[in-house]
Parts: sequence; structure tokens; C-alpha cells
Amino acid sequence: MSITQQTFDQMIATLQKTLQINTIKSEAKQGMPFGEGNAVCLKYVLDLCKEMGFETQNFDNYAGHADYGDGDEVFGVLGHLDVVPVNPTGWVADPFGGEIKDGVLYGRGVLDNKGPMIACLYAIKQLKDEGFKPSKKIRIIFGCDEESGWKCMDYYASKIKMPDEGFSPDGDFPVINVEKGLVHFEINAGKLPEGVVVYGGARPNIVLDECHAVLPDGKEIVEYGKASHGSLPECGINAGWKMFEKLNELYPQNQAITFANTKVCGDYNGRNIGIGWSDDVSGKLTLNLGFVKTVDGCLILGLDVRYPVTFDLQQVIDQIKSQMPQEATLQVFGAHAPLYVPAESNLVQTLLKVFGEQTGTKDPQPIAVGGATYARRLPVGVAFGPVFDSDEKLIHETNERASLDHLRKMMNIYYEAIKALTK
Repeated sequence: MSITQQTFDQMIATLQKTLQINTIKSEAKQGMPFGEGNAVCLKYVLDLCKEMGFETQNFDNYAGHADYGDGDEVFGVLGHLDVVPVNPTGWVADPFGGEIKDGVLYGRGVLDNKGPMIACLYAIKQLKDEGFKPSKKIRIIFGCDEESGWKCMDYYASKIKMPDEGFSPDGDFPVINVEKGLVHFEINAGKLPEGVVVYGGARPNIVLDECHAVLPDGKEIVEYGKASHGSLPECGINAGWKMFEKLNELYPQNQAITFANTKVCGDYNGRNIGIGWSDDVSGKLTLNLGFVKTVDGCLILGLDVRYPVTFDLQQVIDQIKSQMPQEATLQVFGAHAPLYVPAESNLVQTLLKVFGEQTGTKDPQPIAVGGATYARRLPVGVAFGPVFDSDEKLIHETNERASLDHLRKMMNIYYEAIKALTK
């Protein structure tokens, strides 16, 4: 059986409502650790889950979950409601409008990650409505800080045991069983020339698409690029690279600018700074310059590194420090160890089977990526969709969108997968 038209229509209507709630992380308020938008969205979703007949729990607006079924063993579906910031330039629809144009739904979060999570929720609802009795408890978990450090999952895991196994619908199909190690950090590269100010970007995990520099005479330089997910920097165009190349021509003696231009910029795999590593399991390391700012006359670089599973965080940090100017400093503000679930595991094999049956793909194989998902928080967890191999890469980008056909196909896959893994 597949998703009914009624269930699909309900899912789309709910998704549009969640897309209309701005869940970019904002200033914390009393009882709202990630800002008002995330708290409002979480309440809306959990209230809806309760109306569906699920048992719900809100963990102080850090995260929440809904349960269906009984049993000591818990199968988890983990995702998030928060979204990355939006540069409104270039959008053909309101990024928080939930608008459908020519059969395509636009909005920040339609793929990352509200769309897949609402699709999974309604897939579970249809199973419940059909009288399906799972062999274990199905728990769908909604986080609110995935894009900014995972404090939601830290808090959630401190309050309740994580599910025994499951998936996060926050990656690619057919199945991601390998996720590279991840580290976010700032480098204070040292003093800029007197009167020079450089700034641009907001997050390390988004390719810097607009960079500004103000020179001592008041002249402003602006460079533009193309945003992309920080795990796929080669899919974007980094405006910071353009900026530091230009500034290095103007100020060839400045160590901070020279370091940024010659060591940080110019290669998405980190070869210029000596971390151009790879392995057979997970592929090449990636390095992304996500933001730059000027603090007390010093150049601050915000970086995202995704490193292969056979390397470790300390190797990355030690090598980068060895290439930094003497007065430069490095501060880590987020890190996740790699994920690896063997391809022959029941979880991976079941998901591959469902994907193959639903798409007609012959002999689908698991893949390795640089993205980081909540699957890392499970004893046995993988990422499963929502992006198909043939899709344009739109996560974290301008005009994030998904066709209704895509959403229906994705939802059918999630329905069959959850059923197969909990029957």
C-alpha cells in the first residue's frame, strides 16, 4: 500500500504551515533556548502529534518527541525544525511563505529538514490509521538546534535514553552509512592593516556567498559567490576566496590576509593547509570558509572541516595550527566524531531493499558523505534521504524547493521503510 491522497494533502498543508514559521536560531528568551520561532514551531508540531493520538513530550523547547506503539526497544526517526539563515536576494518566492508554484513547494526547510520530518510523521500516522501494530516503539524526535551546534540533542540525551536504532531523513538516498568527522572552529589570524575591515557570512557550514571589505579611505569592496552546504563546498562559489585574493594584492605584507588567501582559500580539500587527506571508506576531506569578521582589528575566519573516518580531530587541529601565523589562535566551537555502520547490517540492507523496490533502482549501494546528521547520536543509525542522486543540490541554498512529485515519492519510501523496520 502507498500513501493515500488524503494523507499526502494533509502532509503538504501541515508542511506549508511549518515553513511559514521562521525557525532561524534567534536570541534566547525565557523557556525558549533557541528563540521564539523554534519554540512556536515545536509546540505546533507536538500539538498536532497529540491530535493524531501519539504520546508526546516537550523537553523544555530544546527538542520534543512523539511515540507510537509499545515495547522496550525503540526505533527512532530523528530530524530538526530549525533552519539556516536566508539571504533574501535571488529568491523567487518568500522563503517563509510555503508557496507552491507550478507544482513546486518553495521555502527554507522544505528539504532541510521540515519536509522530510513532516513526511515521516504522516507516514507513521497512516500506519496507525491502518491499524499497523509495530513490534517496537516508534519515536519521532524533533530537534531545534541542528544547524547551530546540536545543543538540542545534548539536552535531550541528558534527559532520556536515545532510541536503539533508526534513521535521520536529513541526507541522501539510497542510504548514508558513513559520515565524515566534523569540526567547526574560528581562527584569529592576527591584525589586519590599520583601517581595514572585512566581514561576511553567518555560519561555518554555508559557503560564503557575499563578502565585504572596507578600506582605510572608506572605499568598499564587495565580492559575490554562490551559497552551498558546507559539506559540499565545491558546489558553491566562495566569495571569500575572491576577496582575499584581491586584498592580498593590495596588502601583500599582511600575514593575516596572506594566510587566509594562500592557506585557507583556493582548495576545497584543504591541500593548501596540509590536510588534503582521503580514505577508501569516506573519500576526501573538505574545507569550507563560511564566515569572516573583524574583531578589535583582527581577522576572524569561520571554518568547517569534514575529515575522513580513518583520521581524527586532533590530527586536523595539529596540522592547521602548524600552518598558522605565530600570533594566530584557533578555537573549536563544535565537533562530531565520524559515523560508520557496516553495509551488511540489517538496518542498511533493509533500507536499500525498500529504496530499490520503490524506485526501481537495481542493486543500490550505500554512500559516504561529509554531512552530519542526528544519526550519529544513535547506537546504530544512518541517514536516509530526502535527496535523490539526480536532484539539484538545493539544501542551504537560495530557492530551496521540492516538487510535489518528489515529496510524494519520498513519503512513500519513508512509509515502507518505517513499516519494514518495525513490523
